[in-house]
Amino acid sequence: MSIKTISVLVLTIVFTLTSCKSALKNNADKPTNFVIIYTDDLGYGDLSCYGAEGYKTPNLDTMADEGMRFTDFSVSNSICTPSRAGLLTGRYAQRWGYTEGVFWPHSKDGMPENEVTIAELLKEKGYETGLVGKWHLGHQKEFAPTSQGFDMYYGIPYSNDMWHDPEAPLSPNVVFNEGLSIEDYKASNPRKKFRHKVPIVEGDEVIEWPVDQTLLTQKYTNRAKEFIANNKEKPFLLYLAHSMPHIPLYASKQFSGKTERGLFGDVLEEIDWSVGEILKELKAQGLDKNTLVIFTSDNGPWISKQPNAGTAGVLRDGKFSPYEGGSRMPCIAWQPGFVPSGVVSNAQVSTLDILPTIASLVGANIPADRKIDGLNMTNILTGKSKEIERDYFIYNGNRAIRIGDWKYVKNKNKEELFNLSEDVSESKNLIKEYPNKAAELKKKLEEVSASFK
Repeated sequence: MSIKTISVLVLTIVFTLTSCKSALKNNADKPTNFVIIYTDDLGYGDLSCYGAEGYKTPNLDTMADEGMRFTDFSVSNSICTPSRAGLLTGRYAQRWGYTEGVFWPHSKDGMPENEVTIAELLKEKGYETGLVGKWHLGHQKEFAPTSQGFDMYYGIPYSNDMWHDPEAPLSPNVVFNEGLSIEDYKASNPRKKFRHKVPIVEGDEVIEWPVDQTLLTQKYTNRAKEFIANNKEKPFLLYLAHSMPHIPLYASKQFSGKTERGLFGDVLEEIDWSVGEILKELKAQGLDKNTLVIFTSDNGPWISKQPNAGTAGVLRDGKFSPYEGGSRMPCIAWQPGFVPSGVVSNAQVSTLDILPTIASLVGANIPADRKIDGLNMTNILTGKSKEIERDYFIYNGNRAIRIGDWKYVKNKNKEELFNLSEDVSESKNLIKEYPNKAAELKKKLEEVSASFK
């Protein structure tokens, strides 16, 4: 090799390294985008990388291989409304007056407008904010997504097994499907006549009723991709809240009838496809390395709806329950270069931690006039720490409490104590062996419950 050739080679290498260093620096200078993908009624055992069988979730498995998979990630309640409130505010919903149940199409109330959401924190930092999918925190205008920090909203305002509110405003260009009309929309008693016939809302107006739910996952995915593309030059928050696998289940023709597990498996493979489309869009727009993506679910599986329901795997029970199957969720975090790849984290973390974590990453101030229950888990996400110092974790209002590995459950006629490090399935009640430990947790549960009032 000649001296001239060697010189050219050296210069090429130097130029390449300099360019890579410059590209990394430029990427580091970009604000972090955030994508939160929230499914509905997905159990701990419902992804391939968590042991699911009868269907495959290759995009989520790859996301886990390239990022961090959590084994001890929980939501703040095992039903829709308070779980979604906890995600968005970092607070147990009981702190703003929530008691039980969910909001309905006939509900006149919702999560108070003075609750501070992730979207509102990020808007103060110049972010564009979009919600695609299920809301379920009140559909009246003062409680709607557009009143809670979201610049863009497209989706169903409550669960897909519900109906519609005849008083909800219609777009001038509203589309009526299935041969129905405005007279049908305005008719009384929609719960009886139009169960499972739900509207699509854009902004604050119904644009389509009833939506063809076989196309719902595709509609959500396409709108989410549009939001990413439209905001590629700006920092953004995308909250993609899938309506399924909450029943009733629907899959498009592309996915219907394709899995051994039946319709549930078809739905999961389509949701997995959707995740793949979102990640591909981020990569296509050059946003993957400065976008933190978090995938999880709002609560555990609606077990009584088998065969159209998922599974909590080794965990006990599911939706509505204070046991682990109701609140411990599959969760994957992904951001190349920020979240280390191929890590399985056993840290006890929660959706409550997402708001304080995002606030820390963007330099936003957490509200100082109220109790924030979440913790900053940045060091967990980056692999700098394996544990997080959590004083306690509450399940389903005041039905159970966890401190460290110990969990106390208060049922109507029975008290239970479990050591989750030894018995994650909550199969052995240790209350007789450790009565002092049970008393300690019970006292703390009473103290925290009193603070909610």
